Amino acid sequence: MSDVNRQQPPKKPIPSKRERVRKIKAIQTELEMKRRELGLQAPSMRKGPVFYLVLMAVLAVLGLSVVKATDSGKAATRVRNAKIVQAEKSVGAFAEALGRFKFHCGQYPTPEEGLEALALKQSRYEGWIGPYIKKMVPDPWKHAYVYEPTNEPPVVLSLGPDGVRGTPDDIVPNPALFQKPFKDTTWTNDWAPYHLRGYILVPSKTKK
Repeated sequence: MSDVNRQQPPKKPIPSKRERVRKIKAIQTELEMKRRELGLQAPSMRKGPVFYLVLMAVLAVLGLSVVKATDSGKAATRVRNAKIVQAEKSVGAFAEALGRFKFHCGQYPTPEEGLEALALKQSRYEGWIGPYIKKMVPDPWKHAYVYEPTNEPPVVLSLGPDGVRGTPDDIVPNPALFQKPFKDTTWTNDWAPYHLRGYILVPSKTKK
């Protein structure tokens, strides 16, 4: 049998535009009903390319904001840590300077004189050989350092970032720094402490 005589299957009629729209709506309605039966949300409306471009732009802006906020947080932490290290060095220097002051003068500065006595270029104390610090400045958070010579060793501290005394932010020196000038007197260049003059003989350094 030739191809010409072979019977061709009947062609299906092409539905009209109105019929196609009706079938699509019926399918969408059935899909929504099935999704609701399964407890799923209704399908979202189809968005055009402009919507997705705007969505991508918004997500990009949000991403940059998160990155900037993270970088800002890291920078703030670095600044905070640097200030804490600076305050630790300062209270340690005060403790050692107070030790040297007492080594020469036989006592610590009075509460009225405060830590400022360490930076004076002249003093009423016999045996004084200062100044013991270059200048007196506030701590890195612009708070005054606390000094109370009522104990042994005296109280010296920075109030820390919160500016409140008695909190974990307080920064105090190692107590051993107050005694360091007494244990290692090489820094004095053979200078005897005032309260021991006349009782000890300080040898002069000789070059080999």
